[in-house]
Amino acid sequence: MELVQVPKLLSKTRLMRGYQCLKSIYLTIHHKELEPPVSTDLQAIFDQGNEVGAVARIKFPDGVLIDSPAWDFFGALKKTRELLQNETEVIFEAAFEYKGCFARADIIIYSKETKRWSIFEVKSTTKVKDEHLDDVGLQAWIMANAGLPIEKISIMHLNTECRFPNLKNLFTEVDVTEELRKRYNSIPDRLTVIFKTIRSETAPIVDIGPHCTSPNECPFISHCWNEKKIQKLSVFDLPNIRSRKWELYSEGIISLDDPKLSELSPTQQRVVDVFKSKNRFIDTSGIKKAIASWEFPLVFLDFETINPAIPRYDKTGPYQQVPFQFSIHIWASPNSNLVHHEYLHVDKSDPRPVLIPKLLESCGTEGSIVAYYGQFESSRISEMAEYSIEYKEQLEALTVRIVDPLPIIRDFVYDDLFHGSFSLKKVAPAILGAASSYDGMLVDNGTAAQRAFENIIDERTSSKTRTELIQASLEYCKKDTLVMVELVKWLFEVGNEN
Repeated sequence: MELVQVPKLLSKTRLMRGYQCLKSIYLTIHHKELEPPVSTDLQAIFDQGNEVGAVARIKFPDGVLIDSPAWDFFGALKKTRELLQNETEVIFEAAFEYKGCFARADIIIYSKETKRWSIFEVKSTTKVKDEHLDDVGLQAWIMANAGLPIEKISIMHLNTECRFPNLKNLFTEVDVTEELRKRYNSIPDRLTVIFKTIRSETAPIVDIGPHCTSPNECPFISHCWNEKKIQKLSVFDLPNIRSRKWELYSEGIISLDDPKLSELSPTQQRVVDVFKSKNRFIDTSGIKKAIASWEFPLVFLDFETINPAIPRYDKTGPYQQVPFQFSIHIWASPNSNLVHHEYLHVDKSDPRPVLIPKLLESCGTEGSIVAYYGQFESSRISEMAEYSIEYKEQLEALTVRIVDPLPIIRDFVYDDLFHGSFSLKKVAPAILGAASSYDGMLVDNGTAAQRAFENIIDERTSSKTRTELIQASLEYCKKDTLVMVELVKWLFEVGNEN
């Protein structure tokens, strides 16, 4: 029975939920209490998208912005009608509705010659994705049916070739008009299914699947997976299982002790074996051989980086990682005490001119540089070498010294508490105990470190908060290298057993 009331207008954002999963849009309308609040990380993504959209508008200086809040559908529609009646030629965030569907366009531009409008939808990605075509296609369908004569539809995305300070080519425009024409006729049928679903008295029966995380992670993923009683550790947690997990799920293979679970990689099989036996796996001879080439002093290095969508530092492009902080612990010899070096940039200037010489001084010229997932630190150092002609050779000399505990752990150690992951934040507490956990820290992961940095350099941040964030940031990065030290000491102890 179709008796349930639904909102008079559904935003394009909500409708796209229905494109991804009918159950998701049903729950977000009728069971909002099940939906977790927007996380700080997700809000940061939204804020980044808003920033990119604002920068895109600069390209059209004569545009008029409809600044109605996101929730004010009818206010935005009223202002749009007024601007269209006044023959405004460039409008930002224009609003349109048709048969209960509501959309706002980033940029629309009127052509007096053709008497039609060009639509520009701004995306904070570096390429056009398939989900963008569904998104913009639905938007254009709403606008066209609302009576807007459309000439062209384009997606503006960030240009990977752009380099600061010249941001004239920050965006690439891709004409998707013809591609969207192919999808146009399928839209009414999709919307019919969505509206029929949300007007039903009960939620649709939709199994979990790839749509739970693609193209975006659904906020109801925990709810639906709990309904399916997916174990805390299952085939979904096997390393590098990728799409095969869904093949296994479709065959009813979920538990790691399912006798039908087969054709696994050596690493995946090790996860299963340890899960069954509850005995930690350690290959002492493999560990010993792997670390035999490491040379003291061991220099433990960790970077924290910022990767803004809009480039802000010399010669950087969109999303390029720029180190703003490092922590280094030096273990000169097996019986020596640790020496700690650190640097945190605390203003809006480019961190690299100050960070690079401090990094080189702290790393010295001898010994192995230990970095967990070392290719990240290696890549950042190589990028800094490209940036700095003065220090190019010295920086390049650092990269050849980098050694990485991650592949050693992955190949020769496994504990059930890893839960299928080899990240430092999973491995360290499992091997070293709760003291190596990051729980309760104000800054407790890389994304939090980025947010802290943005607040530290923001002049609107209070002095008290800024001081707290500086201290928390230093503590977090220091803990990363200190945990690495303890983990490597453990590897040396285990490797020398026998």
